[in-house]
Amino acid sequence: MKKILTLILAISLAVTALAACGSQTIGNSDGASASQEQMQEPELSDIVQAVKDAYGENYLPSMEITEDMMSDIYGVNMDNVDEFIAEAPAISAHVDTFIAVKAKEGKGEEVEKELQAYLDYVVDNSINYPMNVAKVQSAKVVRYDDYVFYVMLGGYNDENPDATEEENVKFAQDQIQLGLDTIASFFEK
Repeated sequence: MKKILTLILAISLAVTALAACGSQTIGNSDGASASQEQMQEPELSDIVQAVKDAYGENYLPSMEITEDMMSDIYGVNMDNVDEFIAEAPAISAHVDTFIAVKAKEGKGEEVEKELQAYLDYVVDNSINYPMNVAKVQSAKVVRYDDYVFYVMLGGYNDENPDATEEENVKFAQDQIQLGLDTIASFFEK
């Protein structure tokens, strides 16, 4: 039931965002309405809140990632960052991490490469509790122009304790996709 409610919330957020984008018009020089040529950039805080809402009680990050941590641990050159909101788990048994970055103009690709390098390191070198392996392997870094997101989020397959490794990976991928879809809803035209 919880999964259904989460899915309904994610879909309604996407529909709302798309409807809002589609209804924006501006007047052109001869007085007629025309579609807005350039969408207004979304607020990073709005995207982060939508992701938190989509996951609900399955959003586990609770500790702020500081600027020093972004640089020292995650390897992000903060000279390329205009704004960021990032959280990691306060409990070491969890791996859930969400990083949202608005890079300086033209620097999104560099930030994406840095976060992807960190994710690759975590996938290849970290020792995880068995419950976290599928989530770590399913995590993604995505970029929309100068907005970059590191998504390692989601619930655990508690309802199926006898799940196979393949079923746990599929569950983790679906959980990550919930965040990716929520983020994408802010950038689709």
